[in-house]
Amino acid sequence: MDQIYHNKQNVIIEPCLAEGTALLKVSLDKKQEKIFRIDIDQGQVLWNSKKSGKINIENIKEIRVGDAIRGYKDPFKISADIEPRWFTIIYVDSGKYKTLHLIAPTVELFNIWEADVNKNGSLDFTDFQQFVKLIKKRGELDKLFNSLAKERGNILTLQEFKGFLVGVQKCTLKEEEYDNLYHKFCDNDLKGMNLEGFSCFLMSSDNTIFASEHAKVYQDMSQPLSHYFIDSSHNTYLLGNQLAGKSSVEGYIRAIREGARCVEIDCWDGPDGPVVFHGHTLTTKIKFQDVISSIRTHAFKSSPYPLIISLEVHCSIEQQNQMASILLDTLGDCLVTKFLSENETELPSPENLSYKIILKGHSTITDASDVETSKALSDLIVYCASVKFEGFDRDYKYYQLFSLSEGASTDLLKKKSDKDALIQHNTCHLTRIYPLGVRVNSSNYEPHHQWIAGNQLVALNSQIFDRGMQISQAMFSVNGGCGYVLKPERLCNPKISNKNPPAQTLTIEIISAQQLPKTKNSSKREIVDPFVEVELLIPGTEATKKRTKTISDNGFNPTWNETLKFTLNCEEINLVFLRFVVWDKDLISSNDLIASYCILVSRLQFGYRYVPLNDVTGELYPFASLFIRSSLE
Repeated sequence: MDQIYHNKQNVIIEPCLAEGTALLKVSLDKKQEKIFRIDIDQGQVLWNSKKSGKINIENIKEIRVGDAIRGYKDPFKISADIEPRWFTIIYVDSGKYKTLHLIAPTVELFNIWEADVNKNGSLDFTDFQQFVKLIKKRGELDKLFNSLAKERGNILTLQEFKGFLVGVQKCTLKEEEYDNLYHKFCDNDLKGMNLEGFSCFLMSSDNTIFASEHAKVYQDMSQPLSHYFIDSSHNTYLLGNQLAGKSSVEGYIRAIREGARCVEIDCWDGPDGPVVFHGHTLTTKIKFQDVISSIRTHAFKSSPYPLIISLEVHCSIEQQNQMASILLDTLGDCLVTKFLSENETELPSPENLSYKIILKGHSTITDASDVETSKALSDLIVYCASVKFEGFDRDYKYYQLFSLSEGASTDLLKKKSDKDALIQHNTCHLTRIYPLGVRVNSSNYEPHHQWIAGNQLVALNSQIFDRGMQISQAMFSVNGGCGYVLKPERLCNPKISNKNPPAQTLTIEIISAQQLPKTKNSSKREIVDPFVEVELLIPGTEATKKRTKTISDNGFNPTWNETLKFTLNCEEINLVFLRFVVWDKDLISSNDLIASYCILVSRLQFGYRYVPLNDVTGELYPFASLFIRSSLE
């Protein structure tokens, strides 16, 4: 059988695999003949199907034939004449192992689908792995490897590898750590690091774009609560929009498990006790008791540090008393009901409040309150006593906080004297910022514009994974994802002079992408036309955006090799974010979002790195990534 040369991948395959062959697809309930083919550009096995009809070749874990399929013989009623033509593909789809059972019409075709490179008539999985390597061949990695491996050609020496780590990747390891890392990815037979080992290193957890030391709690957790940004959720009970969305305890479970340390409960009178929903809307209702029970169960699953419950109370005195009883009975010793010390003059630390739950709301200990509160409920408010904002001339107690809408806060930040006063206030008090009510679709403002004033409880709608939520996720992915991130030193002590660093150039080279999925709006056979947009997000300014050219008909391994440069000159680099967005170019309508990823610039590891990619809901694509090189000079 003649062979065909495919010029995009430099891969030689049988013509029938590219054009399609008829195979019998078998399940327990039916057998159907389908046309199966291999798309080399996309790196996929494809067949005609009303469902998915595809397998990424990289996701194939095993091909079973012969003795390995004997377990299927009885349930599938495999006859002796069929067995030599039966093969089963084991693959991963959305994180789950799946099987595809196929029967070839002839032994010859069966052998072709084994990727039987050696033509020896039997399955050699090494052959198939070699086929996968060919189809995944990456010219950009070959070029990088060859530029480094000067001494031995096909082998990267220890000194060359160390030089790469120090000079390009900007690593600062101990001498023995360089040795251990090198030998971890060496080929034992070749006694050195070949291209495959080098490629594995680049994709490994030893070479992540996000510094691994930030994946654990590393910050001082003994400072007052006011010195931390706190992961905060708005209208936590909603799973959808603000007008007619579903209310569910699942909203609290998700938010807390994803790191939120401040959740919101809107409480209203119900027929059998207090209920939670978005008042004066069509959102569904859930019992206050169920919400508090779920919070108690999950409060410290992802973090030991204090959880704040922001109560928005619209209940009668009678049902407020019921709320107080539910809180005391359900939360028990976890609930903070009194000050930790009689002589306190500042808020306690996250460390001192570990495994504690704090209530935010109106309290009898505040100087004044325009909300009618029951004593039983208000007596439970200790460290987060809500008061109205009445300017910065008022003497607020350290345990008092006010809430500002995003609009009110933005107006304050426009005037330098007000911004400075808010920064000063936030050194020893908590301030909560919340989205405007007009955001009925649960969209978000961008929190870094609020963090620059030291606002701690910058609450967002977690129902949508927009740019604001991505910035928040990037912020709270540091410090072990514990929900508390220490504010920059100047925001904890404004007396520290803020010396702006000299302007720096952030260089991002977008090299390539791997395994980009189709968008939901794409037709089944349409191939994406991707381009990458990079955004530099600096507090107080509009996003700076730059983009690559569009690559036509290639989502498998598009290559750009384009360099984008950004000028970095801001008062607080620890609040500057970098966002990667991959789009599918659409000539008729608006471009479709494929994937995105956001990271703090101060947490970015430089050099050659893979960028993980999230889908539109925030879920991580298991195989898709960008390959970039970055530097800051």
